[in-house]
Amino acid sequence: MSDAVDGLRDPRKLRVRVGLAFVRTLRPALYVLLVASALLTFWAGSGIGGRALPRWAASAAPVLFAVFLVVFAVYRLALVRAKKYPAAMGLFQIGLGALVWVLLLPGTRQRIGREEGDDVQVLMRSSDPRVRALAAEVAGDRGNPRYAADLVERLDDSDPAVRRAAHAALVRLLRTDVSPGEEGPAAQQKWRQALRARGWLG
Repeated sequence: MSDAVDGLRDPRKLRVRVGLAFVRTLRPALYVLLVASALLTFWAGSGIGGRALPRWAASAAPVLFAVFLVVFAVYRLALVRAKKYPAAMGLFQIGLGALVWVLLLPGTRQRIGREEGDDVQVLMRSSDPRVRALAAEVAGDRGNPRYAADLVERLDDSDPAVRRAAHAALVRLLRTDVSPGEEGPAAQQKWRQALRARGWLG
């Protein structure tokens, strides 16, 4: 009774109580969204009970977590506004949730995960152009067709030394030069055609 009287005297307190009553109803949704996003994150790309999950599972996990984060932020900020929860802790939790969401993005997971391919293929994707150029040279010396696709990608590299090394490596692999004096997309197209003709590129 006293709460109702206080609410009539102070409309702001009444709004806060109504808001808190609403956000409390969000708790079940928070748990459901968090569990669903966790399951999709752990099992995306593998399977459950011998059955593989579809590819969209990897994208669904960050979407569900984003919805969870929005609902969680509304819930926490309502408690902070009502002075029922420490503001610093609430903002920290929201910020931490945003960081987790970024890590759940498929592109982020691929970058921080183990790269596919052997050491030479991984080094051809290095951020250091000197490493990329050296890796391209090694690929040409090994003479293995498995490096052909990566070398073609390096023909459009931002560093001219890498482009030259990739071109020289492809010439050694195929024992012919299908793009003399050319670089970039035009050279890539010619090399891809030559590699497909030999069955080295799908």
